[in-house]
Amino acid sequence: MSSKKGYGADELTRTLNSYIGDIVTRDAILALWTVERSLLSEVISLVVKCSLNIQDNCGVRETAVGSVLRVKIGISAGKLSKVIMGNEDSQYFVVIGRAVDEVRLAEGLAVAGNIILSPNAWELCDRANIAVDFFEDERAVKVRYIKREPHFSVEEYEESVGKNVEHDNTIKDCVRKASRLMPNEERERFLQKYIMKTVLQKIDAEQPLEYLSEMRPATIVFINLQFKGEEADAEQCMAIHVASLGIGRQMVKHHGRINKGCTFLCLFGLPGDKREDESAHALQAAFGAHKFCQREIRRLRYVSVGVTTGPVFCGVVGHILRHEYTVIGKKVNLAARLMMHYPGVVSCDTETHHYSRLPPAYFAELPKKAMKGVRDPGPIYQFTARKVRITVGQSPMSVERDKEGPLLGFEKEMDVYSSAVKNFLEGRLSDTRTYSNVVIYGGGSGYGKSRILAEVVYRARREELRVVACELARTDIHQQNYTLQTLLALLLAVETCKSFAEREKVILSQIEEPDMRENLCLLNEILLVKFPVSNRVSLMDSETREKETKDFIMQIFCHMAKEAPCIYVMDQAHYVDRSSWGFLLEVLEQAHVMLFLSVLPYALQRQRTPELLRLLQAPRTTFLKLLGLEPSVIAQLACQILGVIRIPTELELFLVERSHGVPYYCRELLKSLYLSDMIYISELGEEEECKDLDMFFPGPSVDLPTSSRSKTEEEIKRKSMGADLPTQENSSAPKCRKMTALDESLSEGQKYVCLASKGAKFHEISIPLTLKGMALAHLDQLQPGEQMVVKCAAIIGHVFTTQMLANILPELTEDKLNDTLVSLFQAGTFLCGSRYESVIELTLGSEKYGMLSCYCEKDGRDKGDEEEEDEDRHGERQDVGPASQDGVWLCEVMRFRTALVKETAYDLWLQEQRREMHGKCATYLLKRAHRCAHCTADEFIFGHKAAVGRAMETHGGLDTQDSCEKALLGAPRYQDARRGVCVWQISVYVVDTLALLDDIIQSHQEGAKQSKKCRCAQVLEVVLNPMVRHWMGVGDVVKALYYLLEASAATIYLSKNLKALSYLNEAQTILENVKAGRPAFDTAAKGKVRICKFEKACVYRLKGEVLFNTGHLKDAEAMFGKALRLLNRRMPITRFTAAAKLLYERMRRLHLNSLHLHSPKEKRLAVLHEQICSLSYMWKINCIKRLPNIHRAMLAITMEGNSATRTAQQHKLMFCMLDMFQFSQVSGQEEECHGYEQKLLELCAELPDTPEAYGLISHFIRNLCIVRLCEGRLEDAIQYGFQARRVIRVLNQMGVDMWLMANLCTPMLFTNRYSSCMQMTLRLEHLSNVTGVSTGKGWFYTSCFNCMLYAGFMVRQLDECLMFVQESQSDPCLLADKGLMFTLYSALALWYMRLRHWARARVYYTKASSVSGDTPSTLQSISGCLMFLEANVLLFRKALTEQNPRIQDIYQSTLKWFADYKKRYSTNHIYQARMLHLRAYLNQLSGQEVAAQQLLQRALLLCEAQGNKLERSWIRQSQDAWQESAEEQGKRFASWFVATLTMPVWDEACPPSPEEMKQHRYVLTVSSRRPLQTVAETDGEKLKGRGETTVGSVTPSNSEASWS
Repeated sequence: MSSKKGYGADELTRTLNSYIGDIVTRDAILALWTVERSLLSEVISLVVKCSLNIQDNCGVRETAVGSVLRVKIGISAGKLSKVIMGNEDSQYFVVIGRAVDEVRLAEGLAVAGNIILSPNAWELCDRANIAVDFFEDERAVKVRYIKREPHFSVEEYEESVGKNVEHDNTIKDCVRKASRLMPNEERERFLQKYIMKTVLQKIDAEQPLEYLSEMRPATIVFINLQFKGEEADAEQCMAIHVASLGIGRQMVKHHGRINKGCTFLCLFGLPGDKREDESAHALQAAFGAHKFCQREIRRLRYVSVGVTTGPVFCGVVGHILRHEYTVIGKKVNLAARLMMHYPGVVSCDTETHHYSRLPPAYFAELPKKAMKGVRDPGPIYQFTARKVRITVGQSPMSVERDKEGPLLGFEKEMDVYSSAVKNFLEGRLSDTRTYSNVVIYGGGSGYGKSRILAEVVYRARREELRVVACELARTDIHQQNYTLQTLLALLLAVETCKSFAEREKVILSQIEEPDMRENLCLLNEILLVKFPVSNRVSLMDSETREKETKDFIMQIFCHMAKEAPCIYVMDQAHYVDRSSWGFLLEVLEQAHVMLFLSVLPYALQRQRTPELLRLLQAPRTTFLKLLGLEPSVIAQLACQILGVIRIPTELELFLVERSHGVPYYCRELLKSLYLSDMIYISELGEEEECKDLDMFFPGPSVDLPTSSRSKTEEEIKRKSMGADLPTQENSSAPKCRKMTALDESLSEGQKYVCLASKGAKFHEISIPLTLKGMALAHLDQLQPGEQMVVKCAAIIGHVFTTQMLANILPELTEDKLNDTLVSLFQAGTFLCGSRYESVIELTLGSEKYGMLSCYCEKDGRDKGDEEEEDEDRHGERQDVGPASQDGVWLCEVMRFRTALVKETAYDLWLQEQRREMHGKCATYLLKRAHRCAHCTADEFIFGHKAAVGRAMETHGGLDTQDSCEKALLGAPRYQDARRGVCVWQISVYVVDTLALLDDIIQSHQEGAKQSKKCRCAQVLEVVLNPMVRHWMGVGDVVKALYYLLEASAATIYLSKNLKALSYLNEAQTILENVKAGRPAFDTAAKGKVRICKFEKACVYRLKGEVLFNTGHLKDAEAMFGKALRLLNRRMPITRFTAAAKLLYERMRRLHLNSLHLHSPKEKRLAVLHEQICSLSYMWKINCIKRLPNIHRAMLAITMEGNSATRTAQQHKLMFCMLDMFQFSQVSGQEEECHGYEQKLLELCAELPDTPEAYGLISHFIRNLCIVRLCEGRLEDAIQYGFQARRVIRVLNQMGVDMWLMANLCTPMLFTNRYSSCMQMTLRLEHLSNVTGVSTGKGWFYTSCFNCMLYAGFMVRQLDECLMFVQESQSDPCLLADKGLMFTLYSALALWYMRLRHWARARVYYTKASSVSGDTPSTLQSISGCLMFLEANVLLFRKALTEQNPRIQDIYQSTLKWFADYKKRYSTNHIYQARMLHLRAYLNQLSGQEVAAQQLLQRALLLCEAQGNKLERSWIRQSQDAWQESAEEQGKRFASWFVATLTMPVWDEACPPSPEEMKQHRYVLTVSSRRPLQTVAETDGEKLKGRGETTVGSVTPSNSEASWS
């Protein structure tokens, strides 16, 4: 039986029970009729009639869950023997005899729909009454029909049985009297022996039986006892009883359960019994049972055992009055087939072999056989429980270093390795023992311990150290001195020797000292050698010999440590046996050795021996606990696993959310997605090179070395995805790539990208069974009551309140819940939410950001003013104390320690149960929603409830928090009492704007305090996120979409763009499904759903905002266009209609200003607000496009102003004025810009002291900073920037803070404020690391390049910067920011061009050219544009030097880049001096020296006006250099080239001097005149032929005058 994907255990249970619930309790049934022999004929007729009815009603049935259920029936008659097996705790009921054998044979002859009578039944029945068909060569017959009704009276039979016990006669429709027995305590205790303990525990905990049904990974063991057939029934019964006892002991020992006998079905991993190493336990139990039965049971022909691992259905099936707990699934059938087809051995499938993690020598592959109902089972193995051949030291590490890519995300762990080895080598030379000689990497399964050790082995061998590496298995801990034996064999290099003679030869080559050779015979038993026993050794007693052997082995270890530095690496070190631990401790004390270990922390807790405790507590032991990888590393890891250079953004978000930073989880999720065809690998076409690239770089390109690409498709799939995968036709295979070699773009090898399949829904993928098994192993260690609490908490979400948990668990008392929470806290299932989520210290200097995951106050009240002031003084929040005190739970907010446990516990619920629980949670939140007392708004989307209307009417409305828009627009209204309209009061010109802003900020301290206390992040985590899940769980589409949009707006406000994109993609999917008439989501209630246009517009507007923030300008513009169409504010398409629309809007503005407007109703106000937000982004997009469209931007901002005027609310008008202030600067309207500035200053001064006003002030100061920066007023921009940062830090807007710091680094560098610039740059790096924002890291490295290229010092080494640019190819967020990538590529291209390393320069110049067409005209992209300009000028100089025949074309191309810059950045003056400097250099190269000097003078005057000291110094250097001879300029370049090798790295304690920086600053030199003249003559002749004239050596363009 198979079930379609997507149907859970509850549907499967209902299907089975509705199908055969009246009779059946399992997939194969043995039904018994106990009667006198005289009635046997009539009873057989009755059984035949019953069988015919079963076939009529249930013969073949198509089910709703995708399964086809069929019935075949065999009937036998005769004598049976009943056997009760087991011990006092667990018993099993078995029937044996000829009748059982015959019914099995009869069933084997049947096919679906048949009824077969065995030979004995055919002999004993009423043949005249039953019509049959005969089989050829068989005595059994097939029933066709029955001729008459049987005379046997069922009613009389029922009355005759069970007369000695009491029954409940009030129960109706119950045929079986045993189901109506009256309660009896003694009888219940007796019957409990026949129920598995794990099931009994949940029944005793009063859990409903339907809660026991679930799909889970388990290990199945089938054991079949085949007797010789000569024994009597009594003897056979006794043998089965003995076998049951022996097998039961093996199962209990290894945490298994017997479900059926006498063919024993044993189960590992059932609820309550799950272990991570259950496959190993099952194999060992199976082998123990096999060995016991062969040894203890007489007349046994053989014992056959089949073991499989995989997903099975575990649960209760059958009628409500008669059911049992069983398992069903393909793996159950496969185990039974293995048992029958591989007799006499313990056989297992490939999954059991893999997940047991036992040494390969414990298995032998069996030949493949055809098995009924089994298709391609994979390799089948025999488990021998011992090594097949005699070996020593055969414990290699199973994980090897990936040669195709680096170890990602473990830089700190490898730094510990490097430091430890360095100290070890120094201590070894000086013979001191102060260094750390043991490094332990501890972490859960899948956290990357083995890969770290593989990297340790690789690095140590590369440093020519002696490395002894091994991996231990679970069975090794029970073998005394096994680890010691293995290490000794590896140390002496005898692990690969095939014979004792070969081992002896190798050992003699390692040990040459005569006194040591005399004792080599002591190693005979340990290393399986045959050295002659010396006289001294032969006279020793066993105790003395054992001591001498230990001392001699110690002598060998010390001897080898003296010869060369020895490093011992042991993976899975928690399996080291106790005697080996003791020996290793002595080695560490006596010899200079290093030990690197990996351990499972929970395993150490179980196996704490005195020797192990000594090692852990030793002062020279370093223990490193591995945490999850940073989100920024996940995309790189996924690319490495798949062998691609890029993954989709949605896939990165999915992996970050579901893998939780665990590398193994990430690998398994990718494997599931790949096998489910949700992702595929596609070839990436070659990067489009810039036109006429060969014109700049003539001659053959230089290919850099790359890795081989000759692997086959199957090898690549196995390499990238792990296990043996089925080959998929018509799918591209992923090829491995070298992650750190961006230069491989020059090679002929093809690149690959990962793409999402059309319609793929990543969130619907179930948890891979490998991961689910790990979580179930933890859950099953809990008590039933604890499991129920965990399951209920999983319904609430990752973060939950204890009050809400208590509300949905009404049956638990407060004391019992507190006790349970304490136990779960101690078990590591829950964590108190008051702990910091990150181990990274969040303070840097005076900065502090609150990033707590618990938001409750322990004393039940808010902090007072004094405590708040004390917190401000100390810069950090004080510890909130323990989670519980005297059994009373203090923490109001809890969270799961790992989300994997939460997801697994959630999947254990049946669908109807989930719906009910989600309804409870949603009702609770509607009545008791958390509201931030420091934000006065109700919703994140302004007017959301009013716009939606009645659909969101509830008994208890949810008060949520302020949104980004409200923070910017939400100032209170100020209206004229007579007219009801906003009144602008224009103040006189304010001389000292900075001082006035200081006064304004000081007068809004109460608003600042309230803003600082804002808990919007907590409301999002504890309220909005759960509400989305709960309403989707309930199936309410309208409410689910409402809270999905609220959560999206909240995440955007908190700068969590990827999370917001996930929400909005889900919302967009809901819209598409509803439009197509499909269910909105899987759990959606049936019925037609209507979604209002307002919410549709919100989806597109919010998604456009996220796309804008992540650099997808074209897609963002399309989203805002859709939103505006739904809001009846359509933007025109053509230029003519746009011009007409602009004229209309201007006339409308005049008309609106003449009206007495009143504030519209809330619903209309919400629509106007959405229009304002969308139009605000539309004008910005049109201003920063590759080619700005100022006219279209003017239309958008005019429309925005009209919509704001119609609101008649001052806060929206003020927001619109902030946009107009910024637009007037961008469009070059200086007078209007100055006027708006004065108006905004006046309005800010009049704002009330509220959080909304404080947000508006912050927005205004940021705009002032950017406007001053664009005007080139560097000092003012810096001052406003510092002022804006103080306000931003109060608002706790880290994303905005990083953006502002990235913009402030440039003016501080230009004004020679190097110390302040470095502090700002390092803060930017720190915040980007803390938040995991990859674009923040990109801005940091851009600042590093600026310092290296222009200031003459480094912030980070070039290798690190280069590595970041290379790894950025796998980061979708970075690749989406075209301006940032353009800057990074241009910086590297310019650096290599300055060094005249043209091969590498070509690589990055090509990349910069490929993205230049999509680069927006933003403030961050100007720096990259100037770098690209300089690169083109240097290419022109290269063409002059090489006498390139296309010199004129290159010159014209360079002029076009200058014209493009002027067109895009005409109103941005911050880099104007540098642009003039580069234009002067181009003129100098082309022979126009007078024009060049004029441009330099203009640039110098501009530097003086702006205070640009850096550019002024650079221009002075250029002027000096251009006056020098060619020889002197050559020496200047050579001096700089050598100086780059020693370019100083910034050190705050000892910064480089100005002279030192000047020495390392690049100077624009002019090449020798001789080649220029030659080129000039050649070009001049060509131009004269065309009737053109020359100036110097090239022809000036018509635009020269504008530059001169």
